[in-house]
Amino acid sequence: MAEAFWSVAYPIDADTMWKTIRQFDGLPAWHPDFGTSEIIDGAGDYEIGAVRVLTLNDGGEFRERLVGLDDSTRTLTYDIISAPAPVANYRGSMQVIPISDTKSSLVIWRSTFDPTDGSSAEDAARAMAEGAYAPALAALREYVS
Repeated sequence: MAEAFWSVAYPIDADTMWKTIRQFDGLPAWHPDFGTSEIIDGAGDYEIGAVRVLTLNDGGEFRERLVGLDDSTRTLTYDIISAPAPVANYRGSMQVIPISDTKSSLVIWRSTFDPTDGSSAEDAARAMAEGAYAPALAALREYVS
């Protein structure tokens, strides 16, 4: 099982950042690879069990299920149901942590998954962190600035 992790500090307070991250259907507002998102099952952004279809700019689709939304720990947890990515048993989470001395925030994106393309767990985790999470969290910086 691979374990991917990437974190970035932002010059915005944790409560404000959490309002952006907790929107399950809001990823295309700041993620550069996704053009649209639609909730296809469930009542909306904040309902555990909601399923979203994220459409990549190239037309590929991710189907993901919201499995946790914890305002006390500022953590959103989701599973990938299907995707044009070489992963199985994927569970991801995004967490916002306050940085007290600067009144800023740390966003952590982490996941566990089984690589399905023959990659080692270490190589797959590095590819996920550096190829997916790092550029997305860099784009989030632009969005919140």
